[in-house]
Amino acid sequence: MQTQSCSSNRTPSPTSTQRLSPNEWTYAFDKVITDDEGRNQFTKFLQSEYSEENILFWWAVQELRSCAEDRAIFEKTVQEMFDTFIAADSPLAINIDHDTRTEIIERVQMMEPSTLPNTIFDKAQTQIYRLMEKDCFSRFVHTQAYKDLARRLSLPHTFRFNGRLSPI
Repeated sequence: MQTQSCSSNRTPSPTSTQRLSPNEWTYAFDKVITDDEGRNQFTKFLQSEYSEENILFWWAVQELRSCAEDRAIFEKTVQEMFDTFIAADSPLAINIDHDTRTEIIERVQMMEPSTLPNTIFDKAQTQIYRLMEKDCFSRFVHTQAYKDLARRLSLPHTFRFNGRLSPI
Protein backbone atom coordinates (compact mmCIF):
# COMPACT_ATOMS: atom_id res chain seq x y z
CA MET A 1 0.00 0.00 0.00
CA GLN A 2 1.44 3.36 -0.98
CA THR A 3 0.38 6.33 1.08
CA GLN A 4 1.54 9.87 0.88
CA SER A 5 4.22 10.73 3.37
CA CYS A 6 3.10 12.95 6.19
CA SER A 7 5.03 15.04 8.64
CA SER A 8 7.41 13.33 11.00
CA ASN A 9 5.52 14.72 14.01
CA ARG A 10 3.79 11.52 14.95
CA THR A 11 1.26 11.34 17.71
CA PRO A 12 2.13 8.33 19.84
CA SER A 13 -0.14 5.35 19.44
CA PRO A 14 -2.12 3.87 22.30
CA THR A 15 0.07 0.79 22.05
CA SER A 16 3.29 2.71 22.53
CA THR A 17 2.19 5.14 25.23
CA GLN A 18 0.58 2.63 27.55
CA ARG A 19 2.04 -0.74 28.29
CA LEU A 20 -0.41 -3.51 27.58
CA SER A 21 1.45 -5.68 30.05
CA PRO A 22 4.31 -4.50 32.28
CA ASN A 23 6.93 -7.08 31.45
CA GLU A 24 10.13 -7.75 29.55
CA TRP A 25 8.17 -9.40 26.75
CA THR A 26 6.17 -6.27 25.92
CA TYR A 27 9.28 -4.11 26.30
CA ALA A 28 11.19 -6.28 23.81
CA PHE A 29 8.27 -6.37 21.38
CA ASP A 30 7.87 -2.57 21.52
CA LYS A 31 11.58 -2.08 20.90
CA VAL A 32 11.53 -4.43 17.90
CA ILE A 33 8.55 -2.87 16.13
CA THR A 34 9.53 0.75 16.80
CA ASP A 35 13.14 0.30 15.66
CA ASP A 36 13.52 0.58 11.86
CA GLU A 37 15.79 -2.46 11.52
CA GLY A 38 13.78 -4.40 14.10
CA ARG A 39 10.54 -3.72 12.26
CA ASN A 40 12.22 -4.70 8.98
CA GLN A 41 13.41 -8.03 10.41
CA PHE A 42 10.04 -8.73 12.05
CA THR A 43 8.28 -7.91 8.75
CA LYS A 44 10.52 -10.39 6.90
CA PHE A 45 9.65 -13.00 9.52
CA LEU A 46 5.91 -12.29 9.12
CA GLN A 47 6.26 -12.54 5.34
CA SER A 48 7.73 -16.01 5.80
CA GLU A 49 4.57 -16.89 7.76
CA TYR A 50 2.28 -15.17 5.23
CA SER A 51 1.02 -12.72 7.87
CA GLU A 52 2.76 -9.46 7.00
CA GLU A 53 -0.60 -7.67 6.83
CA ASN A 54 -0.44 -7.32 10.60
CA ILE A 55 2.73 -5.25 10.80
CA LEU A 56 1.82 -3.37 7.61
CA PHE A 57 -1.49 -2.33 9.16
CA TRP A 58 0.07 -1.46 12.51
CA TRP A 59 2.67 0.72 10.81
CA ALA A 60 0.09 2.34 8.48
CA VAL A 61 -1.90 3.43 11.56
CA GLN A 62 1.29 4.88 13.04
CA GLU A 63 1.87 6.83 9.83
CA LEU A 64 -1.78 7.91 9.66
CA ARG A 65 -1.41 9.77 12.95
CA SER A 66 1.05 12.15 11.32
CA CYS A 67 -1.50 12.98 8.60
CA ALA A 68 -4.29 14.01 10.97
CA GLU A 69 -3.64 17.74 10.49
CA ASP A 70 -3.97 17.55 6.70
CA ARG A 71 -7.57 16.37 6.32
CA ALA A 72 -7.34 15.74 2.57
CA ILE A 73 -4.39 13.38 2.97
CA PHE A 74 -5.92 11.87 6.12
CA GLU A 75 -9.24 11.10 4.37
CA LYS A 76 -7.49 9.62 1.32
CA THR A 77 -5.23 7.51 3.53
CA VAL A 78 -8.17 6.23 5.62
CA GLN A 79 -9.91 5.10 2.43
CA GLU A 80 -6.74 3.40 1.13
CA MET A 81 -6.25 1.63 4.45
CA PHE A 82 -9.91 0.60 4.52
CA ASP A 83 -9.65 -0.85 1.00
CA THR A 84 -6.38 -2.62 1.79
CA PHE A 85 -7.01 -4.02 5.29
CA ILE A 86 -10.69 -3.82 6.32
CA ALA A 87 -13.12 -4.19 3.38
CA ALA A 88 -14.58 -7.62 2.61
CA ASP A 89 -12.42 -8.06 -0.49
CA SER A 90 -9.26 -6.56 1.01
CA PRO A 91 -6.03 -7.95 -0.43
CA LEU A 92 -4.40 -7.81 3.04
CA ALA A 93 -7.39 -8.32 5.33
CA ILE A 94 -6.43 -8.22 9.00
CA ASN A 95 -7.83 -10.54 11.64
CA ILE A 96 -9.88 -8.34 13.99
CA ASP A 97 -13.10 -9.03 15.84
CA HIS A 98 -16.44 -8.64 14.09
CA ASP A 99 -17.61 -5.68 16.17
CA THR A 100 -14.47 -3.65 15.47
CA ARG A 101 -14.58 -4.42 11.74
CA THR A 102 -18.29 -3.52 11.59
CA GLU A 103 -17.70 -0.26 13.46
CA ILE A 104 -14.96 0.78 11.03
CA ILE A 105 -17.02 -0.23 7.99
CA GLU A 106 -20.01 1.76 9.22
CA ARG A 107 -17.90 4.82 9.93
CA VAL A 108 -16.11 4.79 6.59
CA GLN A 109 -19.22 4.03 4.53
CA MET A 110 -21.77 6.14 6.43
CA MET A 111 -19.88 9.19 7.62
CA GLU A 112 -18.79 12.22 5.70
CA PRO A 113 -15.04 11.86 5.18
CA SER A 114 -14.47 15.20 6.89
CA THR A 115 -16.02 13.83 10.10
CA LEU A 116 -13.94 10.65 10.36
CA PRO A 117 -12.28 10.55 13.79
CA ASN A 118 -8.49 10.54 14.01
CA THR A 119 -8.82 7.39 16.13
CA ILE A 120 -10.79 5.39 13.57
CA PHE A 121 -8.29 2.50 13.49
CA ASP A 122 -7.01 2.63 17.10
CA LYS A 123 -9.09 -0.27 18.43
CA ALA A 124 -8.11 -2.45 15.47
CA GLN A 125 -4.47 -1.44 15.87
CA THR A 126 -4.52 -2.49 19.53
CA GLN A 127 -6.01 -5.87 18.59
CA ILE A 128 -3.34 -6.41 15.93
CA TYR A 129 -0.62 -5.32 18.35
CA ARG A 130 -1.80 -7.89 20.90
CA LEU A 131 -2.04 -10.59 18.24
CA MET A 132 1.52 -9.94 17.05
CA GLU A 133 2.86 -9.62 20.60
CA LYS A 134 1.30 -12.83 21.91
CA ASP A 135 1.39 -15.01 18.80
CA CYS A 136 3.90 -13.98 16.12
CA PHE A 137 6.55 -12.53 18.43
CA SER A 138 6.65 -15.75 20.46
CA ARG A 139 7.94 -17.52 17.34
CA PHE A 140 10.16 -14.64 16.20
CA VAL A 141 12.21 -14.65 19.42
CA HIS A 142 13.56 -18.09 18.46
CA THR A 143 15.09 -16.82 15.20
CA GLN A 144 18.63 -15.73 14.54
CA ALA A 145 17.26 -12.35 13.40
CA TYR A 146 15.84 -11.74 16.89
CA LYS A 147 19.05 -12.88 18.57
CA ASP A 148 21.02 -10.40 16.46
CA LEU A 149 18.52 -7.63 17.26
CA ALA A 150 18.59 -8.53 20.94
CA ARG A 151 22.34 -7.96 21.02
CA ARG A 152 22.14 -4.69 19.08
CA LEU A 153 19.15 -3.26 20.99
CA SER A 154 20.14 -4.71 24.39
CA LEU A 155 16.97 -6.79 24.57
CA PRO A 156 16.42 -9.77 26.85
CA HIS A 157 17.76 -13.11 25.65
CA THR A 158 15.55 -14.93 28.15
CA PHE A 159 12.08 -14.15 29.42
CA ARG A 160 10.50 -14.82 32.80
CA PHE A 161 7.23 -16.78 32.70
CA ASN A 162 5.42 -17.55 35.95
CA GLY A 163 8.59 -16.92 37.94
CA ARG A 164 10.76 -19.18 35.78
CA LEU A 165 13.24 -18.19 33.11
CA SER A 166 12.58 -19.31 29.58
CA PRO A 167 15.66 -19.42 27.35
CA ILE A 168 15.22 -18.43 23.76
